Amino acid sequence: MRAQLTGDEYMALLQERQAAYVAEHPPAKPWLVPLLEWFIRAGDELLFTPPKETSQPKRRTKPPRTYRSAASLRDERARLIAQRAPLLEPISPDRAASGGVALGPKRTARMQRREDSRLQKYVALTRRIDSLTNRIERAEIRERKASGGGGGS
Repeated sequence: MRAQLTGDEYMALLQERQAAYVAEHPPAKPWLVPLLEWFIRAGDELLFTPPKETSQPKRRTKPPRTYRSAASLRDERARLIAQRAPLLEPISPDRAASGGVALGPKRTARMQRREDSRLQKYVALTRRIDSLTNRIERAEIRERKASGGGGGS
């Protein structure tokens, strides 16, 4: 019986078998060489002991996701609604002045930039409020399910 081969020695043996086969049966294309796996023979397991498989460490499970309560989401929505309310009031009560009449080009441009900025803030706050409204609905359903009050949807 032969001595045990190392992994590199066994690969060299397989390559020798492949080279002998290719010498007897030249491939039609140079890149069309047979795979090394084709030259593993019965009984080779006695020549080579494969390395022991190392087990993968277990994945750590994440802690359960924590959700915000509907009450805290309602508080945040109320705060944002209060923050959005003053943005509806015009900067200048004189509509003609904010439209550019009697202010001059520089002051008109400044007034319009301020109004555009306020409009952007208003839209962003409105989107956030809408998102919170949806989250509040989901939180209420989740809390009803948790308290045993039945399902939503």
